[in-house]
This record gives sequence, structure tokens and C-alpha cells, in this order.
Amino acid sequence: MTTKLEIIGPYTPEHEGPFCTRDRRSVRILTKTDGSKEFPIVGFINNERTASVWSKRGSYFDTGDKDESDLMNAREVPVAREFWVNEYAFYNATLHEDEGSAKEASEVKSFIRTIHVREVLPGEGE
Repeated sequence: MTTKLEIIGPYTPEHEGPFCTRDRRSVRILTKTDGSKEFPIVGFINNERTASVWSKRGSYFDTGDKDESDLMNAREVPVAREFWVNEYAFYNATLHEDEGSAKEASEVKSFIRTIHVREVLPGEGE
């Protein structure tokens, strides 16, 4: 099972994490108080090489306008893994991360079928 970040609301200092940007890129906070006076929150967006800064309200720009890089409270939610397996008559099966590549690889004489596999998450199908 893999996870993704789901936005649960605007940034609040009480939230312990995880965090993401308004456009859902992950954020690793280094400090919430030790940046500059105007931008005390310092962190990395998606493991970028250069740190980003935010206002005490989580704004990327302190103008009050919404921006895709504004800081948001998030939570991790499970995401089912999904893949496609092509079965062939004369050799091993092949694994594909998307349906399109499975279809492309099926255009050979020994192709038998494509099997779509999706992980069942806890609580599904009950």
C-alpha cells in the first residue's frame, strides 16, 4: 500500500504534520519560528535543493492572495497500487504500470491476455 497527501485545511501552527502546498506538493518543515520576522516558517517543497519560506499564516506571499505554494495541513491517506500483467504463450509475463503500455506490449502473436491487478485496501469490499 502506498500513501498520498490529502489537504485537510489551511496551515495552522498546532498541526504537527504532514504538510503540503495548495497544489499538493509535499513539504518538509525545518522550523515554524526561526526564519525571518516576515517569513518565520522555513521548509523544503518536494525535496528541492533550495528552502522555501512562508508567513506565520502559511502564505507563500504575504499579500493575502492565494498561491499554489501556500502551506496547507495534510494527512496521509492510503492509495491502492494498480498494475497490468500481460500473459504470453511462450515466455514470462510482463508487468506494466499503466494500461496503455500493457496494450502496446500486447501486439505480439504469443499474447494471451492482460490481467488488471488492484490492491484491496483495508475496509474495502466488506
